[in-house]
Amino acid sequence: MRISRTTNNGVFINTSILKQNIDVIKSVIPYKIISVLKSNSYGLGIENILPYVLNKVYKVAINDCEEFIKHKLYNYPLNFILLFPEIDPDTISLILSYKNVEISLNSFEMLKILSEFRDKKINVHLEVDTGMDRTGFRYDENVNLPGNINIVGLYTHLKNDDIGDNIEQIYRFYEFIERNNIDLKCKDVHLLNSAGVLNYYKLRNIKNEKIRFVLNYMNSVRVGILQYGIVPSYRYLKLKEELSLKNCIKIKVDFLGTKLVKKGESVGYTNRYFYQVPKDTKIGLARVGYSKIPFANKLLFDVVTDKRRFITNSIGSISMDVIGFDLNLLGENEEVKEIYLFSENIQIEEIAEKNGYPVYNFLTSLNSLKKYVYGGDEISKNIE
Repeated sequence: MRISRTTNNGVFINTSILKQNIDVIKSVIPYKIISVLKSNSYGLGIENILPYVLNKVYKVAINDCEEFIKHKLYNYPLNFILLFPEIDPDTISLILSYKNVEISLNSFEMLKILSEFRDKKINVHLEVDTGMDRTGFRYDENVNLPGNINIVGLYTHLKNDDIGDNIEQIYRFYEFIERNNIDLKCKDVHLLNSAGVLNYYKLRNIKNEKIRFVLNYMNSVRVGILQYGIVPSYRYLKLKEELSLKNCIKIKVDFLGTKLVKKGESVGYTNRYFYQVPKDTKIGLARVGYSKIPFANKLLFDVVTDKRRFITNSIGSISMDVIGFDLNLLGENEEVKEIYLFSENIQIEEIAEKNGYPVYNFLTSLNSLKKYVYGGDEISKNIE
């Protein structure tokens, strides 16, 4: 087996493209951008992303108090919305000591805790459950707030990218506003997530008073994976291209070498009935597997040689730490230099579609990989 090792492998984040994507989103939608960096920026690392979006967005949304404290977000001149704050009086007491925190008020349990801090004016984003059946007050519930709670924002979470479901949820959002007699003036009203942003022009053209009322008062949108140039589902790839949004991440993995698999033999942890190569096949071996990409059964590889670049597919079963891929295209005197799982040539949405999993699953599985941040062709920063 011929061995060739590469270095500097992991997730590469192009911050120039990241900033360009935010500019594109701002150019096509007339609302302020709330950058969603929850779950450690979907596995990319808050410290890797925040410095580059800081001056381009209105606010930042994260998961909870733990993320806020761990990443020392109290040092940043920006307000942070905690989407899922812990239901714990001591933790809430600590987090309320910081001035740049806004809490999502999303349950009667949280309401009870916040009501006990009578001496503090607490800024909250009131979450309305319009059909996600997750966090938030149901659209058909009455919510009475004590005087120490100041509503600075009102929002819901769209459960999918279906335009019909989007419309139904906006109706329910309107119903909650009417039922609770909420004045939307001077408040952050944010309904649309990444999928909603892509549906915005369809929603805007709907001639319905309730839809128009909500859209007229809406002043911000929550943008998560879209800022990375990644759309929620495969069917949005054409729109992504039309909007000139580009994938800002790529994953480079170790190339371990090549070997020949004879006709009829299988590759990986399988038996002979799972997969047999139909002919003598040259395969490449990559140091990656379900320990790094747990949702993958099939992958594509962007192979860079000393002479050209081509796309090929994985072969056989995927094990914990090594994957085989088809290298029949590799010439006798051609040498593999680099291999990528996601790149400008392989879209993460395509891999998700191929494996039948949501895009988010693949993105958030990248926590264990090294992160490299760069602004162009040269790596300028390496954060473990």
